[in-house]
Amino acid sequence: MIGTKIHGGLLAIALLLAFQTWNREAPTEIELERILIWERDTSAVLSVTYRSSDMDLALSRHSENDQSFWAGSEVSYQDGVGDPNLDTLVFPLGLPGGKLIEDFAEFRVLRDLGGIGRDRADEFGLHEPEATVSIEFSDGAEDLYLGKRPVGSEDRYAWDSPEGSLYVIPADVIRPLMLGSPALRERQVHYFLVSDVLRVRIEVDGRERVMVRQPSEIGDPAIWYPPGSSGQPDLTFANFMQRVGQVSIEGFGREVSVDSLVELMRIEYFDEDDEEIGFLKLYTESDEPGENYYILSERTKMIAEAVKSLAAMVASDLTDVF
Repeated sequence: MIGTKIHGGLLAIALLLAFQTWNREAPTEIELERILIWERDTSAVLSVTYRSSDMDLALSRHSENDQSFWAGSEVSYQDGVGDPNLDTLVFPLGLPGGKLIEDFAEFRVLRDLGGIGRDRADEFGLHEPEATVSIEFSDGAEDLYLGKRPVGSEDRYAWDSPEGSLYVIPADVIRPLMLGSPALRERQVHYFLVSDVLRVRIEVDGRERVMVRQPSEIGDPAIWYPPGSSGQPDLTFANFMQRVGQVSIEGFGREVSVDSLVELMRIEYFDEDDEEIGFLKLYTESDEPGENYYILSERTKMIAEAVKSLAAMVASDLTDVF
């Protein structure tokens, strides 16, 4: 069973970071007011590792199905104790995770307080740091030791090394790491918009069906026809596709082997140039009702657990469209 931790403040973080894009061209105005500590190209970041008494989190480049992408591996601990064989979660990074990689490539802080000695470490919660962050670059590495919060703030004190420079790191940079996978994982199923799709091909149990969508304005109901048909729109298929579009991600977790799952359906999506722009595979654990459902798409890149109620409706509708 794929599990996720519920953290306070997760919704606010997700809403804030949803407005950020993976490839920004320049820092925002607010970020420019912060103090630049180091600057590298995002492509130079090889990994980001966060360690605390509650969690070990490693973000790194991952290769799967001939694709290279950022993914996370998380081990959670209860009272400082955990079994990595049971608790490891693996997940692809979403937009917030991509924003985090950018933040550590071009690292900016609220304040640079200069060097402090070990005799002052307790003032900032650094005698025994609460967590460490290690960023590996193609040309070296940077380490940060996290201390306590400044009074009345969610930001964090951090050393770049014992007796080194002391910084105040913004909460929006460090908080996603502390929240872990729920704040960093992919949440969207596809890159494309529904309005981008002009044709679909569906495969179920070796059978295939191709349908064409009539171009429409964003927000208008989708109208689907068989190729070359001038008859009545297929309302049953339109309802089916609407439910397919509602399928969403419950979470990611321990890696699930496709070989252990039953594939119920594969949909391939094509644009106006008849180029494939995405796909969706729907799986279940067995043919028995009540089992969990899983999806794989061009965006998830890894098997994800689907929201059960939404995926079950799609599965039950398959007999109506074939």
